[in-house]
Amino acid sequence: MGHRAIRRGTIRTAFTLVELLVVIAIIAVLIAILLPALARIREAAQSTACLSNMRQLAIAIHLYANDNKDRLPFIPHPQHSFGDGTAYICGGPSPYKDQGNGEGVTIDGDIFGVPAPQHRALYRYTSGKFELFQCPSDAGVDIHDFWPQISWIPYWQAVGSSYSFNDYQLAYHPSVDESDYWESGWNHKLGQLPLASKFVLWYEPPAQIWPWGAGPSTEVVGKVFRWHKAGRASGSRTYEDAGFAPFFSNISFADGHAESVDFTTTYKRNETGAIIGQDRTRTGPVLWYIYEK
Repeated sequence: MGHRAIRRGTIRTAFTLVELLVVIAIIAVLIAILLPALARIREAAQSTACLSNMRQLAIAIHLYANDNKDRLPFIPHPQHSFGDGTAYICGGPSPYKDQGNGEGVTIDGDIFGVPAPQHRALYRYTSGKFELFQCPSDAGVDIHDFWPQISWIPYWQAVGSSYSFNDYQLAYHPSVDESDYWESGWNHKLGQLPLASKFVLWYEPPAQIWPWGAGPSTEVVGKVFRWHKAGRASGSRTYEDAGFAPFFSNISFADGHAESVDFTTTYKRNETGAIIGQDRTRTGPVLWYIYEK
């Protein structure tokens, strides 16, 4: 009787379709759980870097004041009047070339007399590090209605700085008297700024509404911006489609510290979420103005 050889070895198996689908589903769930956490971590890291920049810019102001009998950097009438004080005293070159309107210029002798970056008052106090003016979360501002060249690009690329120096402390916003604003350059003393721990020295665009004028039914129209803690709502929005997402802006204060400030409650909205105004009086979360006569 012949013997039948029995072949022994490892039995090879494969995933069934059901098992494969289960694995894919588990991976998808893990990704869905991890992505928001990673996004929050990334946002926190970017905000920390931004706040570090703003602290150093506040220190630069203090160093300048120490060398100039407590005076803040001087801003003459044209820049102060047109709200262009930041470009006059600091910031870097703008990679995105402007159209000659004084924003983001890189050479001396433009129409508003804004000096080249290396000739601005704070250049030596920031050691020429233009990256200090660049917020990692800078989602840009879309104000092509006013400046056609500034549309969906980081703000620092357009004007040389993500941050703005608060150069209208006397009175600029329509909520206060503007009579002193047009008649005086910004050359106050650092010690004149009241409540230094609340007084804004540097701010980001999301801290304020940007009005451009009256719409077809005489309502004020303009843009709002979100850079921090806004998720898919980040970027530029018209007043009409602002929505209910929050408005956070990193701020550095006259005492030298910096923090993330929630400006959401200062924005006035109707039942649809459209922006209809902003409260920038002394009762807000920060202090913007010097009230002196």
